[in-house]
Amino acid sequence: MKWSDHTLRGFWVPFAFGAMSLVGLQTGLPTFAQADEGKIEVTIKDDGYHVKGHTTPGALTRIILRNEGTMTHGFSSRILKDVPVRKEGDAKEVVAHGVKSFHVDAGKTATLVFTKAVKHDSSTGISETEQYGFWCDIHPQMKGEFLIVETRGEVGGG
Repeated sequence: MKWSDHTLRGFWVPFAFGAMSLVGLQTGLPTFAQADEGKIEVTIKDDGYHVKGHTTPGALTRIILRNEGTMTHGFSSRILKDVPVRKEGDAKEVVAHGVKSFHVDAGKTATLVFTKAVKHDSSTGISETEQYGFWCDIHPQMKGEFLIVETRGEVGGG
């Protein structure tokens, strides 16, 4: 039986992705499966923030900041407090008075990657829904919020 290049390529590509995912598990880096667990897109315009996406408690979260405004804007939130954040792209990290903020210039995009610890309700053991506000530390009138909601459990309540 003769193996064609196409057959071998069909084997090696999935094999390579699987191997890279295993390396990610061992090193603590996000794997391909984990990379899409939680994504929140924040489009920044001069009149405010526009948010879409979701994440769940304890999930690897990516907040994508796109500045479509005409000036530099900031992103600050208590969700970033005491959490290691990996910054990708064009943002400058600023810490003032113990508050972490990321400044994104007009026309630029940055991604913040982190995992927030899960808080469990002591009576039910279910992850608590948390509401996080965020704001522009440069323009205090610009504010927004998002929720982190537990999505596992019985559906229908019946």
